[in-house]
Amino acid sequence: MESDQRKTELKTSGGKDKFATGAVRDMSEDKPRPDEISPFATLRVANRMRDGAKAYGEGNWRKGMSFRRTFASLERHVLARKLGQTDEDHLAAIVCNANFLMHYEEMIKRGLLPEELDDMSKY
Repeated sequence: MESDQRKTELKTSGGKDKFATGAVRDMSEDKPRPDEISPFATLRVANRMRDGAKAYGEGNWRKGMSFRRTFASLERHVLARKLGQTDEDHLAAIVCNANFLMHYEEMIKRGLLPEELDDMSKY
């Protein structure tokens, strides 16, 4: 039986930050900064995703949706927020729709969702 071999090579950027304690760590200046995302925003988006999973099924959004329909939803929530509507968390809905679109773009690039989902007008 083969043992579970995992890569042991440590990826580094080449530079190191040194701390007052003497500890060193790979430099982070060009790395993504998830620590800069508000935990309050994350919680509100997570609540919206929970409600969507209850309404449409777990992971339904991952199957892919038309960009036009997703943008239309995003824009309706922008309008509702501009009008001061408080019947639902419109800002969280805006973020969810934007997240869907970013996810779909990446999945299309990887060949994991069909290009036809991007049905936006081209100018």
